[in-house]
Amino acid sequence: MSTIYEQVKSVIDASICKNEAVFNRYLERIERGKFSRDENGESHFCVYFLPYNSATNKIFIVDHKKSGLWLAPGGHIDKNETLLQTLNREINEELGVMNKIQDSVRPFLLTITLIDRPPHPCREHLCIWFRFESDGLDFKIDLSEFYETKWVTIEEARKIVTDPATIEGLDKMEQFFNGK
Repeated sequence: MSTIYEQVKSVIDASICKNEAVFNRYLERIERGKFSRDENGESHFCVYFLPYNSATNKIFIVDHKKSGLWLAPGGHIDKNETLLQTLNREINEELGVMNKIQDSVRPFLLTITLIDRPPHPCREHLCIWFRFESDGLDFKIDLSEFYETKWVTIEEARKIVTDPATIEGLDKMEQFFNGK
């Protein structure tokens, strides 16, 4: 099994990150190691995922209590986890579905979210975005983290999403739905 360093390095690809500064920051940051929040409370890696339904062209988003924002589901990489383990753990925690992703999956977007919430030590999330098809029938949502969850079109999402990284995710999903 490859290390988290090797896994993250293997998915850093300019084709999924059009912003040169973000791409260069990823390249620089992965060389420092310490990918998890436990290892580096200030700058760490996260996974986000967008469940989508190609029959309806809808995506699943959440109104996150802690951030106060409509976002894609996701969370931090834990120490000693692989990307697949993190993705499946977060899908289980947020959607109530165990081992949803069985095979290797490639990300579709890289973003960086800067955080300014003193005295919270976290300053930077390096977010690796994944998507997977679902009708949501197997979701068992625990609303302890969310005010609300829902399936929406990209147009509907644009009316409530204000987070810049999630907006980038919407742009990429719109291109995906349009076959670009």
